[in-house]
Amino acid sequence: MQHATAEQQALRDSASRFLAQQCDFARHRRRQQQHPAEFDRALWTRMGELGWLGVMLAEEVGGLGQTPQAALALVEAMGGQFVSEPYAPALAAAQLLQTLGKPGQQARWLPALCTGAALVLPAHAEPGARARLTCVQTRAVRDREGHRLDGRKNAVPWGQAADAWLVSARTAGPVDDPAGISLFIVPRDAAGLRLELREGIAGEPLADLVLDGVRMPQDALLGSPGQAHAALEAAHAFLLAAACAEAVGTLQAVLQATRDYACTRQQFGAPLARFQVIAHRLVDMFTQVQLARSMAQLAAQLLDTPGDAATQSLRLSACKAQVSVACHFVGEQAVQIHGGIGMTDELALSHQVRRLLAIERCLGDRFHHLGVLSERVMQGEGLYA
Repeated sequence: MQHATAEQQALRDSASRFLAQQCDFARHRRRQQQHPAEFDRALWTRMGELGWLGVMLAEEVGGLGQTPQAALALVEAMGGQFVSEPYAPALAAAQLLQTLGKPGQQARWLPALCTGAALVLPAHAEPGARARLTCVQTRAVRDREGHRLDGRKNAVPWGQAADAWLVSARTAGPVDDPAGISLFIVPRDAAGLRLELREGIAGEPLADLVLDGVRMPQDALLGSPGQAHAALEAAHAFLLAAACAEAVGTLQAVLQATRDYACTRQQFGAPLARFQVIAHRLVDMFTQVQLARSMAQLAAQLLDTPGDAATQSLRLSACKAQVSVACHFVGEQAVQIHGGIGMTDELALSHQVRRLLAIERCLGDRFHHLGVLSERVMQGEGLYA
């Protein structure tokens, strides 16, 4: 298995140092008291100045032209700090624009995305889809001026801060048909568009997009009609790998905090870590973190390895399933070792554990991905057949 290069390690370390100064726990708590939460444009612009927002984009539009592994190194560093900004979704949207966008669309958006002057996010998940990528019920009906969009998109992270969304809609075919899915650039001031704001399990701001007769001109369509599934599949693969990378950063932070607490908290005149049952729990947590790290590295490697999309999807499901198990186990053990204090809002660890639970459930929880794996196994196939 390919490990992080010295360059990627240096990138992750430098990002961790920067984020530790900019995104500490005190800032995180202040932002959670805002309703609705305010998007930190200054930090986003700073990320653009550092080259993070265009890390995978071509140099011609202001990007760095790096591989996904460089972006995932940054995502892991963010997982170790209190960064709620929609970094991975923004990169996925930029990749969709770079893959499907027409020259005019790319010239309009990509340079602004690199600098942080604009924020574009994908809006694909729908009610009842249950992490099925092909489940698109939103419809785009062709008319004289372009298309009319009707439907609903769920849980767009920081969706209320976006300047535009890449909305998937069906221009042909039945629900769950890979063919017939199209992508449209929908600006925030589009008539007929309504946002419904809510919070996720970790307090992260989410927006549901309600499209009621949203009329978009023909030049809002990305690529050819009905041909967006392959690009969406690639974006979904990146987001799965990013979830694994973020989990590793958060898991390591939770493990470190729990180990420090167990070494300093006294019980019966001795540190908690001296008791065998606590020491064994810490070892079990360490093992799960290392398993998650290995699976995150495999997920990153899969993005850089061309191959059959179905096989890649299956292996990414295996990665996400194991990482989700680690999120659940490590979070649970951390709270158990801390005792009642582990549930308090004043303790940073409680927020990190909630983030682990959010990562476990995003893009399909462990049961979803185990179901994907079991279906293939029952068909007589294996991960490496």
